This record gives sequence, C-alpha cells and structure tokens, in this order.
Amino acid sequence: MNISVNTIITLSNKERYMVLNETSFEMNHYFLVMGIDENKEIIQSRVAIFKEIKENDLIYVEKVEDPKLIIELTNILKSQL
Repeated sequence: MNISVNTIITLSNKERYMVLNETSFEMNHYFLVMGIDENKEIIQSRVAIFKEIKENDLIYVEKVEDPKLIIELTNILKSQL
C-alpha cells in the first residue's frame, strides 16, 4: 500500500493521522500530517512531518525531529499549497 494525500496512517501506538500533503526532498519522501480522533475529526494540535521508510516491500513512517529539516520541509510544503 502506498501512502498518499487523504490517507489515514495508524501508528503502532494506535495514534491516527491524516496525510495533508506530501513532498520529496534530498531523495526522501515526506508527509505533512495532522492527528485525527476515533470519529475522524482533526486534532489541530497534533501536526507532524513523517519520513517514509521502505523495507522489504513494507512502508513505515518516522517522525521528523530535526528542527532545521522541519523548517526546510515546512517551507517546501507551504509553497505547494
């Protein structure tokens, strides 16, 4: 399964996120996501950027924590809107 805009991602800790936008940067793929509750309502305080990781035909995501990378990706994602 590929991840794309409007896809709901469920993490191993059961948190759910809606993909709002996606971009590629320095040979990696990133997603701007916003948390959603059990009723699929947006939780505006849970915004994150996830990096796509592909291993053995499976797709995982990892939260971007590097502040410089977050700024760079935020600028790219904003310019696409």
